Amino acid sequence: MPASGHARRLAHLGWRANGDGFDVALAVNRLLAANGRAWWLAQKRDAAEAGDYLVEVSPEQQAAFARIGVAVEPWHVGIPDDASPLACPAVQLFAGTASKYPYYAYYALCLLRLGIDYVPCDGASLAHDALAAANLLILPGGFATWGIDAAEDAPGADARVRSFLANGGAAIGSCGGAFYLSAGRPGWTGTACAKPLYTHEYLQSGVGVVTIALREGPLALGCPPTMDVPYYHGPIYDLLGDGSDVAATFHAFALPGRLAIDNPLDRERFDREMKGKPAILIADGARGRAVLFSPHPEMGDLIRRYIALDGYVRHYLPIRGAQTMRDTLRHYRVTDAPSFRLVLNAVHALLRDDGSHRLAASSDASSVGERANTALDIAPVEMCRHALAALPDFGTGEEADLFRDIAAGIAARLERATPRLSAVIAVAHRRGRLAPSWRHLSTTMPRHSLTADATLAQRLMEVDLGVSLIECWTRTAEMDRALESQ
Repeated sequence: MPASGHARRLAHLGWRANGDGFDVALAVNRLLAANGRAWWLAQKRDAAEAGDYLVEVSPEQQAAFARIGVAVEPWHVGIPDDASPLACPAVQLFAGTASKYPYYAYYALCLLRLGIDYVPCDGASLAHDALAAANLLILPGGFATWGIDAAEDAPGADARVRSFLANGGAAIGSCGGAFYLSAGRPGWTGTACAKPLYTHEYLQSGVGVVTIALREGPLALGCPPTMDVPYYHGPIYDLLGDGSDVAATFHAFALPGRLAIDNPLDRERFDREMKGKPAILIADGARGRAVLFSPHPEMGDLIRRYIALDGYVRHYLPIRGAQTMRDTLRHYRVTDAPSFRLVLNAVHALLRDDGSHRLAASSDASSVGERANTALDIAPVEMCRHALAALPDFGTGEEADLFRDIAAGIAARLERATPRLSAVIAVAHRRGRLAPSWRHLSTTMPRHSLTADATLAQRLMEVDLGVSLIECWTRTAEMDRALESQ
């Protein structure tokens, strides 16, 4: 970002003033990516709420935020003593064969919506130098449960991850990634001194939407006391060793799910084995620092929407009618899912720049661009168009009409996003930081194919995921373009 001709001043970037939308996170993280400075507020201060930000911005940057719809206000007092300076995330997202598309893509969607760029990695790259320029490793759901060396035939990957964590790096894991960061099986990092109830035979829990209760602490900043989150066989903890704190517990059963995996969690098992048990752990000890999510905050309203379509909507359609169910489905916030705030807070909590942890420099944009052998393309757009065209006939009746409405809405969003993507893709290639994620999406999305017996809800979910990735990547690139012009 070119140097501004005007001095930067402190400003308040607040959630309430911006409708609690995730453009707030987008703005602060792209400012950090452009070598800006930001602080995270742990307590209410004057007009600021806990979880808001103070940012250093020039008048030109403030105007750029305004053009993209983000409001900031002047801050005329000093930086509070308990405000945390934030480091720019330098993220490696595990996306190998043990966490292939769409497993890694839920985190890609969440990170891009939060304005956090990432570089994809697999077992082989982890075994070499992938973590050298990183300060955060993100481990999605999938099969890291077996250890990365074993799951990807990548000798040395587990040792490199352990070394990264022992030397100041941090990690976030969901479900399979949380298993990997737990203790009790060979290959796991033991970052959290806690063994899940089910380790190898993890399918004994189930699938659904659960409500978690947040405890006071950094992950709860700006969040309500409880939150609904998708759950897919995540670790169930009982006894905890030293260095692990509970950030949230399982509170209530919301919905059973059959989406993608026909193994619904039921209320009786939830009440017997999960209620009151840890749902989120924060680990900090000799084996590193990490946040472990048993459920999937990164899946958010996307998965919740299609779990509901596959069960709740079908059940209540004859009771409340098509219009009520249409409104229910229309108002899920796929790209502004409330649970994304948990991931954002986890990133901030792990990367508070207090000088006590190693924080790697961010990737050099020019070198990333020089390593690219091909121009960024629009293969994901064509993949989504093909997937929409390949949907089976919906048939007749109210349920078929709901499916048809959903598909039409996804198609309309894709066509609105495509010209916006075309307008920013060259800028993103030149800047470099966003290029690795798009290049990886362009390579992996078209290779993915659904199983022959995939349900219509699953087909719709995956094309919705693809379009949402395009929308969120484009929005992040638009923010970069706005800041670059200043």
